[in-house]
Amino acid sequence: MSGDLRIVILEDVPTDAELIQFELTEAGTTFVPRCVADRASYLQALAEFAPNIILSDYSLPSFDGVSALKIAVEKCPDVPFIFVSGALGEETAIELLKQGATDYVLKSRLSRLAPAVARALLEVEERRERKAAEEALKKREQALELKTRSLEEANTALKVLLQRRDEDKMDLEEQVLANVRKLVLPYIENLKHLKLNESQLALVNIVEENLRAIVSPFLRNLTSTYLDLTPREIQIANLVKEGKTTKEMTDILNISATAVDFHRKNLRAKFGIKNKKTNLMAFLSSLS
Repeated sequence: MSGDLRIVILEDVPTDAELIQFELTEAGTTFVPRCVADRASYLQALAEFAPNIILSDYSLPSFDGVSALKIAVEKCPDVPFIFVSGALGEETAIELLKQGATDYVLKSRLSRLAPAVARALLEVEERRERKAAEEALKKREQALELKTRSLEEANTALKVLLQRRDEDKMDLEEQVLANVRKLVLPYIENLKHLKLNESQLALVNIVEENLRAIVSPFLRNLTSTYLDLTPREIQIANLVKEGKTTKEMTDILNISATAVDFHRKNLRAKFGIKNKKTNLMAFLSSLS
């Protein structure tokens, strides 16, 4: 019986119930009927029989089709409910459809019953398939959203790592350049001002050129910041930015105070702050 169509027939007139079954059988519908005529037997049939469709009269002595419809909508909303009645006004029929009825068939035109049942069952199957498709789509969307969120989190983490790598690289470049400027270049410059013979001066120049070649990959920011500056002006600019006094710069670079002042003026002119009340050290720091 589990594979047959189960129909609850709510009808108080036995001959009418038989006619309904006869019309369905004649149309080739294979089904198992459960005929009920009152509220108690109707509720029991819904609970135990689990119908696939409900056929109900509109008026019964101790029960009515509207109440049966309300119960069906509450307890089994996916089960089609078709009124089979002797007389239904158009307004009444429309109101019943609004309340949840699937269709209505007049007893005087029972030939419409089998097609109405088939159509109602087809609509149920289509709704079931559509619901299954929507649930499957929803699951796919949730899975896609989860993957997207995971990719976004991974992308964020990668960006943080890349940013940290760039920051570490910049720190390393700054340390290398700072060490070269502070610990090496001043001494090379001092050596060049000593009374060296040609061979010694050539060796100092070779050391300086090789050192500059070694640190040249780290000079991108320096050259872009100090565009069009001479090597000596770059030295002065870095020392000014570090807060060195003129006296300290003369000792470090082994040049006169006049030369330091000369390069300071050139720096202010090249940076466009000549004759302006702009602190050179603060200005250079702002370019970093």
